[in-house]
Amino acid sequence: MRHGLIEELIRWEAHAGAHRPAFRCGVAVGVPLVLLVLLGHFELAGFAGFGAFTAFYGRSLRFPLRSRQQALIGALLTANVGIGLLAAHLPGASWGTLGVLVLLTAVMAVIAEVVGWKPAGPMFFVFAAGASSAMPAHDAPGILLAVGVTAASAAFSVLVGAAGGIVRRDGWQRRPLRVARVRDVLARGSGSRSTLVDVVLAVAFAGLLTAGAGLGHGYWALIAAVVPFSVPGPTKRLARGLLRIGGTCAGLAVAAGVLALDLPAWAVIVAIVVAQLGAELFVMRNYGIALLFITPLAMLLGTPGSGGVDTCALLAARLVTTAIGIAAGILVLAVRHRATSRTAPAATGRTAAEAVPEPART
Repeated sequence: MRHGLIEELIRWEAHAGAHRPAFRCGVAVGVPLVLLVLLGHFELAGFAGFGAFTAFYGRSLRFPLRSRQQALIGALLTANVGIGLLAAHLPGASWGTLGVLVLLTAVMAVIAEVVGWKPAGPMFFVFAAGASSAMPAHDAPGILLAVGVTAASAAFSVLVGAAGGIVRRDGWQRRPLRVARVRDVLARGSGSRSTLVDVVLAVAFAGLLTAGAGLGHGYWALIAAVVPFSVPGPTKRLARGLLRIGGTCAGLAVAAGVLALDLPAWAVIVAIVVAQLGAELFVMRNYGIALLFITPLAMLLGTPGSGGVDTCALLAARLVTTAIGIAAGILVLAVRHRATSRTAPAATGRTAAEAVPEPART
């Protein structure tokens, strides 16, 4: 397994036309942010960014199939933002919000398996809900405005994704969007069910640790806990977790430099678009390198227009919560691997001494 782990850590995939989805994502996030500056509401930039997450999906699909999937994802992201904003008003402060986020993670993990979108899993939806719940409490008009900005940004992302396909009709994918049945996903013994259980356990454990310790930005731990389960196979999952830690450390150094500049709104937009482009260009090539862009992007989306942010405390919170989340995910992964190893000989009717381990399916 050690050789396979090292190979996964240093793997460098082909470019595979990543510049096209990167360009779409850059446009999808840049235009809404420019409009917010022009309208004098740059404090809502985070919500525009959450809606622009829609552009991350369907990169391998063509119109109109991509538009159908992105429309669904945009609606779900908008709903998650609304739920996160409402969760901030629950009694019990962090504990009530934690319960909502864990439940939301379970629901989104099931939907992710049913729809089969890529990137896999509920990570961006947890991010949207968690970040929204951590923002200053909004009144009813403020919630409606934030949800409206998210929905508009998501709709724009769908239009950006559809633009090229509408012009090139010969490239249309005319088949319907295929989805799995929920009962198949939740069937006893299915790999999907095991993954869903692991995701919920990891998120709940990470949330309990951060809430119990009274750490701020605890939703970052929930996001990190989901990360290892976004790829198949124990070796790839362990590698993804390790890359998340290493890449976050390096990415925080980049983020510290950018945040120290105290950039004006227009320069922040440029930095966000550049980070978005870099993340999309490298995320399929090497996840650790992509985090050099993903980490500053996450920090910038969470801080524009907020003012008075303690940068050092924010960077430290990102590092600590990420480490907690990855540790929770890897612990669940280790327990699952050990349990599977124990039951495998019994399942094949052989003794432990006779059993020959299967190669890890990566």
